[in-house]
Order: sequence, then C-alpha cells, then structure tokens
Amino acid sequence: MKITLDWLRDHIDFDLDATTLGARLTMAGLELDALYRLDQGLEMVQVGRLETVDPHPNADRLTLCQVRIGESCLQIVCGARNHRPGDKVAVARVGANLPNGMAIQLGQIRGVTSQGMLCSLKELGLATESEGVLILDPATPDGQPIAQALGRDDVVLELGITPNRGDCLGVRGVAREVAALTGKSLNPLELPEVGIGAPEAIAEVRLEDPIGCPRYAGRVIRGVKVGPSPAWLKNRLEAVGLRAINNVVDVTNYLLLDLNQPLHAFDLEKLHGPVVVRRAAEGEILRTLDGVERNLTPAMTVIADQERVLALAGIMGGAESGVTEATTDIFLEVAYFDPIATARTGRRLELVSESRHRFERGTDPEAIPHVMERATRMILDLAGGQAGPVTLLDGGTWHAPAEIFYRPERVNRLGGIDLAAETMNGMLDALGCQVMPISGDEPRFMVIPPSWRHDLKREEDLVEEIVRLYGYDQVPTALPRVPASPPVPDPQRVLTERVREILVGLGYQEAIDYAFVGPEIQARFDGAITPVRLLNPLSEEQSVLRTSLIAGLIESAQRNLNRGNMRLRLFEMGRVFLPRAEDGILEEVERLACVLCGPAEEPSAHAAARAVDFHDLKGDLEVLMHGLTGMAPDLVAGGPAFLHPLRKAVIQGADGDAIGWMGQLHPAEQGALDLRRELFVLELDLGALPAKVKSGSKEIVASRFPGIQSDFTFLMPERTPAGAVVAEVMAVDAGLIRQARVVAIYTGTGVPEGWKSLTLSTLLQADDRTLTDAESKGVAERIIARVVERFGAALR
Repeated sequence: MKITLDWLRDHIDFDLDATTLGARLTMAGLELDALYRLDQGLEMVQVGRLETVDPHPNADRLTLCQVRIGESCLQIVCGARNHRPGDKVAVARVGANLPNGMAIQLGQIRGVTSQGMLCSLKELGLATESEGVLILDPATPDGQPIAQALGRDDVVLELGITPNRGDCLGVRGVAREVAALTGKSLNPLELPEVGIGAPEAIAEVRLEDPIGCPRYAGRVIRGVKVGPSPAWLKNRLEAVGLRAINNVVDVTNYLLLDLNQPLHAFDLEKLHGPVVVRRAAEGEILRTLDGVERNLTPAMTVIADQERVLALAGIMGGAESGVTEATTDIFLEVAYFDPIATARTGRRLELVSESRHRFERGTDPEAIPHVMERATRMILDLAGGQAGPVTLLDGGTWHAPAEIFYRPERVNRLGGIDLAAETMNGMLDALGCQVMPISGDEPRFMVIPPSWRHDLKREEDLVEEIVRLYGYDQVPTALPRVPASPPVPDPQRVLTERVREILVGLGYQEAIDYAFVGPEIQARFDGAITPVRLLNPLSEEQSVLRTSLIAGLIESAQRNLNRGNMRLRLFEMGRVFLPRAEDGILEEVERLACVLCGPAEEPSAHAAARAVDFHDLKGDLEVLMHGLTGMAPDLVAGGPAFLHPLRKAVIQGADGDAIGWMGQLHPAEQGALDLRRELFVLELDLGALPAKVKSGSKEIVASRFPGIQSDFTFLMPERTPAGAVVAEVMAVDAGLIRQARVVAIYTGTGVPEGWKSLTLSTLLQADDRTLTDAESKGVAERIIARVVERFGAALR
C-alpha cells in the first residue's frame, strides 16, 4: 500500500516527518517497507521561460535558447523542435543529477557554450518515452522548483498491510491510525451535495445473489465528457504507481485508494435492460479488461444485463462495457461484495486486481452511500453531466459488528501493561469504537467495533489493539513465572526430541512440508485411501490432506536432486490425516518418514565411492529403534507396491502388528518422477512404538574384561529370515551375548538347492569377570541347539 504525506494530510493534520511517522506506524503493526522522495533527482531542476529560440550557428538540427530563471539568464543548446519563445520549460542546471542517471555539466556543443538542459518527461523520470521538451502551463511561476510545479515535492511511504487490516488499504484508514497514535483528530468527511439533474435517469437494478453481494448501489450520470484528468489527480495516482486513464476512471481509482472502496463505471449505452447481480451460468464467458477470455462457473458472482455478463463482481470489469472517450452516459456502481466469494473466484481464475485485494479483506458496507455521493460529485466537477437518483439494494445478508465484552484488568494482565480504564477507552474511541460501561464492582465495558473493522470480534482483539497503540516497545520486560517443581514431561515431545536427536546424529536433516499435497502424487503413494479434499485450496498441487508423509518428502528430495544436491538424508515428523472407513471421521496420526540416497560417504581420495543401499537404511533404522526402545526392529518381507519387489520390508511392533515399512523406491516410480538417484525410504507410525522411550542418551561403561568371539556356520532353508536367526541367538543369553551378526550367506556349489549357508559371528563378554572356556562352550552349545530346533538347520 503506497501513500504520500500530502495525501495523508488531506485527512489529518500532523507534524511528524516521514521517517518518524514510518517508525510509529511500524510499531503499531503497519510496517514501513520503503520510503522515498518523489523529487529525488529533481533538486536542481527549475521552471524557466524561453526568451529567445534561435538556430544554432554551427548545426542545422540544434537550437540556441536564452532561458530566464528568476534573475538569471542561461544559454542552453537544445536538440528538440517543439519549443517556442515564451514557453515555460523544465531547466536542469549545471550540477544536476537527473532521475534517468544523466549528470548535467557545463559544456561546449558545436563550439557554443551550453549552461544546462531543457528536459523532457523521460529525462525527469516521469515517462519511458517522450518527444520534445516538457512544455508547462504558462501560468507556472518562473524559477519555481519543477518538483513543486509538477506536484512531485512529496514523500511516498510504502506500507506492508497484513491481511487482517484491510481497512488500512485506503489513505483514510491509515489516517485513522495516525489519529489514534498522535491524539490528533481526523478531518471530517463532508457529505457533498449532488443535485438530481436527470430525474428520469433511474438505474434499474436487481439483486439476485445476496450472498455474493450483500449491498449494491447504482446511479446513472448522463452527459459526461470523458477526457484527461487534471494535473493534481494525475499526479496523485502516478505518485503511488497507478497510470492515469481518463477523468471518469481516474475518479474511481482515486476513491479506491482514498477511501478503500472500489467502484466501477460502465458505459450506459452498452448496457441492455436492467443491471442484474447474479451467479454466472455454466459455460458463460467474459473477456475482462486485460483482454483475457475467462470461463465462468455457477459459484461466481457477476454483474450482467439481459444479454451478457458485464463484470466479475469485485474483481474486474468486462472489456466490452468499459468507459471510453466516446462515452457520454455512465452507470456508476458502488457495492460490498462478500470477501470469501471474491477470494474464491479470484483464486479460481488466477486473477489479481486492486479491487479483489480490498474486497477479499473486507470493505465498509456502511460507507457505500457516502462514497457514491463523493464519486458523483467528483465526476460532475471533472467531466460534467447530470446525476440521477441512487438505487441502493440491501440483501440483508450483512450484519453490523457484534458487541464485544472487555475488562481493563484482563487487558493489563494479558498485555503486561498498567493502564487506566479511561486511557484504554480513549484508544478504542480513537479507532472508531463505541465504548459503553457495564455496571458492577469492577470496570467492565461493552464495545461496538466500527463497520470497517472486520477483524475485531473478541476481547483478545481489543487487548491487541490497546497494546499496539500503547507501543510494543513500551511494554516492560518481565521474566515468566514458573512452578517450583519441574513440569511432567510430555511423552510425545520426549519421543519426537529423541527421534530428532538420533537422526541428526546419523547425518539426517529435518524437512518440514505442507500438510497439503496434490491428488496425483497422493494417489501414487497411497492410492488405497481417498483423501479429504480442501474446499478452498491454495492450488491444485495442495488440494488434498496427506495420508502419508512420503509423498511430500520425495518431492523435497526431487527438488534437491534437481538442484545438484546428490547426497540426501532427510527426515520429517508430522501428522497424516486418515478418514475412518466406518464413519468418515478424520483421524490424525503422528508418523516419521526418511529418505536416503546418494554416496554412502562424502567423496574421499582414501576410499572408493559407494552408493547407499537397502542395508544402509536398515542400519539407520536399527540405530533409531535401539535408541528409542532398546530393541532391534523386527522386519518381515512385504511392503507397499511402489517399492522395489526384492528390496522392501514391513516393520513389525512387539505384538506382531505392522508399524511401518521400508525399502527402495520402485524403478518404475523413479523413472516416472524423473529422479536421478535410487531412493531408499521408510515410514514409521510413531504412536505405535512401545511406551518405554529413552529420554536421552546415557553413559555407556565398557567392560574391562576380555570378550570371546565365536563363528557358527549353519545350513538352513533359503527362505529363513537372517534377522530371525540373529534374534533367536541374542535371546539365548541376553546377559553374555553382546553381539550377533551375519557375516556371510552362501548359495551355490556344495549347498543343496533351496538351502543356504549362513555364518554368524558372536561376541560373549561379562561385566564382572573373565569368562571361562566352560561358560563359553555352554553358550555355544545352547546357540547351536536353539538354531537347529527353531529353523531346522544343521551345523556345518
């Protein structure tokens, strides 16, 4: 939102300079994004009068001018041909640095001294292209600074307006803030008198969509003369970045910025029959002012006549009904369009406009009659004509702001301040609120917010208003009060912190994705579940609630790979949203997902490069599960169809139920997603983990007694899971067997078909003694007996 100081002073008299004002507004929540002077580069440009214009003695295409600036007369060589003696022109003196980057110096041009430059709009930074020098109004005083002559002696403030403060998208709204911050009074908005000069020119309007348009006003103005706007209006609009078009359209744009009320003017001759505010019909098409044909749906509110759609309500007018230089009669529209309906239509059509920006944040329904009168008066003054009566329709779907109960004591307690009730009431009154006392022992009040403040709905909103006007920087710093005994730790938080600690220690980085994904990638990774679709999605790529974390995490991996980051270790913890089959109720489940790809280690001259594989991910899972539960994960064959059929597994819990899966992404899926590396992924249900989660790392004391390492080679059926064999071996004597791992698996010559040779290495060690040969032999015998009995194996 751009405003200028002079424009702001039309609404309130204040003595703050631009920098101080910007700082005050920033502390009040209207952040100053930029501040710049309009006259930058014009400091040494003045109005001059051409006394003589003669041919250059040494050049046919140049002129030699004598220019009077106050008491001095300058000789200037000029290459333009549109100036004559007596003209008032913009003269850049020696030493000027113009907005276009040109530095003016004393110079010789074809043997003649030139003491400055006659400027065009381009040199002054006011146009991208211009022909000839700028010729000013003959009444412009000689020697006047050009910035003052052109209305450029002003300062622009660019404010970042948050979505809840739509009332500050107009100069009047910012002026209200300045009044509340400084204690000054707003200049009253006088209701202009508009005589009814054309009583027969009654606007026939029908309101058929009161939901999309709660209030609508229309008026016919006949006999206007469309033409250029006066300089003051052009300067105001151009100072804040809007291009002047013509006097009628410029009035609507001016009031949009001044009073935060979008308006629209139609060419009356192009309308057929009554104006109707309705829903669009299926298949209707509108070519908007930007020249684009747009397909409409019945969910969209439009302005139409008996033959066609004229405009998208609250967003943009149609190209075929706009005001042109040939227009003589207009139909002027001022309305309040529903914020949600306007936002939904604009997002669906991907159409952005100044009107939509304001309507979707909420305008002031009660200001419509005043804005209509003010716009009419300005059009009559600038374009002439006669106005008919106003047709004002109210659909009854908009209601005045509800009363808010508030307690000064609560404001002080929540805000950390100490203000009297009278001071708080004065702040609320300055914002336009009505404050009414309620009888009782403690000061209590009922507040009616103004019609332009749609964001004030509850007591906490009033607390925020009072604190920000008081000044966040004025709130004293105080340490929080904490209980003497430490709080009971939240088990879920302990779990997530421990997961984060372990995975970061393994070299993973945490990713945070949106809970919304596209339906295509959702179906690719969890097609068995129908996800919940959002009613008002940001885009089609974020239109459904995720039922799996892996879809978003793979998209993150895809973005990293496309940008050259080939070694990835990513994890995410978050909720997925699962509709229950029996009743459709949405369940939120906490899950963990990991993605692994690229080299196993950073490239080194001392080790050969190796890409990660299934066992790297399995090893990370083992470290994680042992760190969380003290137990190794139980893996069985299986897993989702989007995983490699030979490199996937289901992760089981202590009761044998599946709590997750892991594996390599299927090559077909890798190709469909155009991934440059093999991806290894896992997803785990955090809520299904056993309750005994280690709350942090603990000291590990190494035994000072020697260990005994033994190897066993068994012949067993080929389909016997190696993990199951390891688990059985570890269960033989959990106190002495410190480690059991598979060191070799062999099939081929010497091994019967359907069988395999599996070699295990074990480590036996005690904390309090050196093991004897007898103890070692006893454990070995029990290991052999257990494996032979459980798996039908034979010792080789």
